[in-house]
Amino acid sequence: MIILIYIAYYFFSILPIMISYRFRQYTIFDYKYNKKLKWQRRIMLVVNYIALGIQIIIVSERKIILRSNPDYGPLALSAFIFLIVYTIFPISWLESPKEYLIKKKKKWK
Repeated sequence: MIILIYIAYYFFSILPIMISYRFRQYTIFDYKYNKKLKWQRRIMLVVNYIALGIQIIIVSERKIILRSNPDYGPLALSAFIFLIVYTIFPISWLESPKEYLIKKKKKWK
């Protein structure tokens, strides 16, 4: 049973990161004219914040979880690592899409 809990936890923790990585390729210009893409981005933001909330709950209730079953020790450590990863990478990829860079030609004087 513990193995199934670990598999489900890691699946639902890694999946939003992998999906958010797909949104890294889009620019502000892409979101401006594509409503479907804009809604997908909003939904993924909600999913990432839910996953982040779950990581926060697991980290904050670590002592209770470990007291009930010490086999969940690596799960609490993983929750702390995912907490750091979620705040740095996938949410920032979705919150601030990259700008389209236009190279300006230099004028010769």
